[in-house]
Amino acid sequence: MNNMLTAATAVAITLATANLAAAQAPTWSAEQTAVWEVVSQSWKDEVAKNGKWPDAYATDQLVAWDADWPMPRYKESIAKWSRFNDSQRKTLQYEIAPVAIAVNGGTAVVNYTAVMFSQRAEEKPEREAIGLVETLVRSGGNWKFLGATSFNLKK
Repeated sequence: MNNMLTAATAVAITLATANLAAAQAPTWSAEQTAVWEVVSQSWKDEVAKNGKWPDAYATDQLVAWDADWPMPRYKESIAKWSRFNDSQRKTLQYEIAPVAIAVNGGTAVVNYTAVMFSQRAEEKPEREAIGLVETLVRSGGNWKFLGATSFNLKK
């Protein structure tokens, strides 16, 4: 009897949690969805190491700053270190999730989280959780990255 009660309680909690999550999920506008598609595709291309990041996604004025760098970097530095990191590590798995997307005219600010597992050579895979805030601008009908910052989240 206790096992049935425990199972029923677990099912009820799971359903309540799923409904709560669904109730909190935002409904994105067409513009917000288009911005998120660019962010998502940029991650796919970066992980694929196909050379599209950052050139195909960023304005020439891109500036980014994260916890691993002592000051902001520009597109040329981002591209150089991206290629170096591509040769040094492999992303085994990642998941990104939007938190907030604000669009005003030709500017969008995207807040989201990323969790990833990566590995350098034969080292043990490493888990990383980060928060990101990225600014995109409409350029020639497409959304392009203008600014980015990221910070470590508790693991």
